[in-house]
Amino acid sequence: MSQIRVLLADDHKLVRAGIRSLLERLPELEVVAEASDGREAIELVERLEPQVVLMDLAMPELNGLEATRHLTRTFPKVRVIILSIYSDENTFTNPARRRGRLSDEGAATEELELAIRSVARGETYLSPPVSKPVIMEYIRRTNVVSVRAKAYRRDRPNSQTDR
Repeated sequence: MSQIRVLLADDHKLVRAGIRSLLERLPELEVVAEASDGREAIELVERLEPQVVLMDLAMPELNGLEATRHLTRTFPKVRVIILSIYSDENTFTNPARRRGRLSDEGAATEELELAIRSVARGETYLSPPVSKPVIMEYIRRTNVVSVRAKAYRRDRPNSQTDR
């Protein structure tokens, strides 16, 4: 497997240094740059073309959510993993078009590596504390759609499903 180029975006220099230190020990991962806010992250992605961006949500200038929206629209091949200590349902079910979400609350180095490698392959990664609210929201939405579809078919007796 070739090198996975990673950009770190967090407004806390100590957090970036810690994550960089963890990632530098992992084979086939290369930290190409660090950004201290969303605008700097976007500029560095334009210039350095990393495959994966580890993005904090709460940053000055341009927050991580807005930076992620811009990156996924402008650079569809770039994968963004949201790093956050927040575990409220609204944070995770918000459709920000991101590929991964890792709660750094208790996240181990192995999980960070798994998340990076997964999203670099084009997969979606959700850490365990995040997956339940996302799945529950999906179920809620699909149940609503299912109920609407049944009502639609019931109102249209000539539909294919009624024959």
